[in-house]
Amino acid sequence: MSQQKFGLIINPYAKRVQKRYIATNRRFWEALLAPGEYVLPDRADKVKDAIAALLDRGITSLGIIGGDGTVHLVLSELLKLNPNRLPAILPFRGGTINALCNNLGNRDTPEDTLKKLMGIIPSHRIQSYKHLLRLEEKAKGHSELRFGFSFANGALVKAYNEYYKAENPGLAAALKIIFKIFATGMVSMGGGPGIIAPVEMKVQIPGRVDREGKFRVVVASVLENPTLWWKPFGQELNGRPAFHYLVNSMATHTLVWNMWDLFIGKAQHPEHSVGQASEVRVVCDAGYIMDGEVFGVGSKLSIRISLGPALKFLSL
Repeated sequence: MSQQKFGLIINPYAKRVQKRYIATNRRFWEALLAPGEYVLPDRADKVKDAIAALLDRGITSLGIIGGDGTVHLVLSELLKLNPNRLPAILPFRGGTINALCNNLGNRDTPEDTLKKLMGIIPSHRIQSYKHLLRLEEKAKGHSELRFGFSFANGALVKAYNEYYKAENPGLAAALKIIFKIFATGMVSMGGGPGIIAPVEMKVQIPGRVDREGKFRVVVASVLENPTLWWKPFGQELNGRPAFHYLVNSMATHTLVWNMWDLFIGKAQHPEHSVGQASEVRVVCDAGYIMDGEVFGVGSKLSIRISLGPALKFLSL
């Protein structure tokens, strides 16, 4: 810790943070960090001020405790501030799925991660650079800029909404939805009801896809494993200045019978396109997901996804 200045942002409303640390008053960061080295913004609109306060202290590394949505919000606000020097990012496992931590190899509890950073527990520190997605969202009278790791729309928006309706969102709820998708697909040979119904949209990927119609899903991600055990992209990026994309418009019965190959990135079908790109454009009105958070449902959106900046990430 002598050669670095560390700052920690904690989402007090993240499920694991609230249940394990706030409700039980086991706030381990208070014993390990000085006041001012950590902040718990109690509203999303206070995140920017919390980041600015840490940057004013001259931090060189920024820890984030929360889920993937928390990381998405913090990094979006950090990049909008456009500081002269970006800190290295250390995500902690504080959410339900923790896709970013899984991809980086951060598998310890938040307590042990902080102790490793401070040298209390021995560790092997690894630094890596990872690009973000840059998403520009435009609607009538509205525009938004977001930075994150994984984008998806179509049927996955319905699946995430179903997931968040569960009394206790988590692994069991996710598996229940996967089973429901398979079961409803097995009895429907038409367009597909409910969760897996296709969505009308326009999709443009320069040199790859340019058409309008009904699509199951469009995905863009800089992660090899965007959620749970799903690894749908096949060839890895291996440092290329690009992101993965996936476009699927399979018929329901074809989707269901190919679900395992789709899950592990080995599906070969003319209505299933996977590759690497630096730009994706989508026009749709059914909303989208970015890093586990749902946006824009019910609004006609014009979305441009491009390759964002590369940040330094830490794993311990």
